[in-house]
Amino acid sequence: MRKIACYLILCAAILIAGGCGRGGEAPSPEMQRHVLKHNELLREYFVYLPSSYDGERELPVAIFMHGYGGTATGTEAEVTQGLNQYAEEYGYVMVYPQSTWFMSSVDGGDPGEVTSWNHISDGFDTGPAGPICSEDATRYPCPPECGNCGQCGWSSCHDDVGFLKALIDRVVEDFAVADNRFFVAGFNNGAMMANRIGCEAADKIAAVALIGGRVEPGFECTPARPIPMLQVNGGKDEKVPADGSQSESGYFFASTASITKYWNDGAACAADPKPWISPVVPQDQAQCTIACAGTAAPVIDCLWPEGNHRWPGTVDFRGNNGYCVTPLQAASMPDQAICVAPDENTDFWGSRLLFEFFRAVASGSV
Repeated sequence: MRKIACYLILCAAILIAGGCGRGGEAPSPEMQRHVLKHNELLREYFVYLPSSYDGERELPVAIFMHGYGGTATGTEAEVTQGLNQYAEEYGYVMVYPQSTWFMSSVDGGDPGEVTSWNHISDGFDTGPAGPICSEDATRYPCPPECGNCGQCGWSSCHDDVGFLKALIDRVVEDFAVADNRFFVAGFNNGAMMANRIGCEAADKIAAVALIGGRVEPGFECTPARPIPMLQVNGGKDEKVPADGSQSESGYFFASTASITKYWNDGAACAADPKPWISPVVPQDQAQCTIACAGTAAPVIDCLWPEGNHRWPGTVDFRGNNGYCVTPLQAASMPDQAICVAPDENTDFWGSRLLFEFFRAVASGSV
């Protein structure tokens, strides 16, 4: 479950950095950078330990994945505009993995590190339900190691499912965390990856949350073990429309209703959602429903009518959709801009809803 002892050489190195012992590193207001080798690739991830972390009492874990073009540290600083402050309040260890990336440009912008998750198992132009983009869709840069991506391809082809499974195992080994309380969430492409890992690693995950992102039609899935899901989407989101209509760039993504249907393996309750009210969601900003309440796989679906493709409750993206990095990640991604520090005096209902959902799942009250 956690490190019990340190080898002498490793311990000496860690002592220089400030300590060695059971339960991993000591809490810090700053995130910590870690590296995991998977399939011969060095994959980095960043960990935030709340002040309640003492290395003994096991805390729950939330893994949060960045969107397309985004970064692990940028999604915390700019997209969510300070998710760690909620992790501090609710007592969660936060883990922000970084996807693979390559140098190119998006939408004619300056060259930079283009990041993406492998959220679909195969196919680029056509999926199980047909084409996943229109003939005149915007063509995004294809990872060079992925070969010919065709018109519609833009996501990574690396083993991200295997990486995330290995990451969960590593976090359990290195930190005092509850191995039955791992929650996975993401925004945009990160939400798509959360959908996939929720299906393929349900034995390791307690629940998933998809914010502003869903897989393409035909890639909806049913988890091997039923687990709860939260979906939050903007009614004016033209990048990943909630109703499954064609996006502004010519791509197709499954509707929220279709995600719910497959998540519950076609059960009748999936087509009969009921109103769901949370005290943290302003009723004048979003309306929520719950499908299959009382089962092992309830799906809460919140629609933010005036929201576009941004984090729920925020006013804007503050510039670049999390394409930036904090100084902690600047050495590994030197071409990205440095993020603006988040304002810790703000309170976003989307962030609070995320942790209230996790708390409800842990207590069995969803």
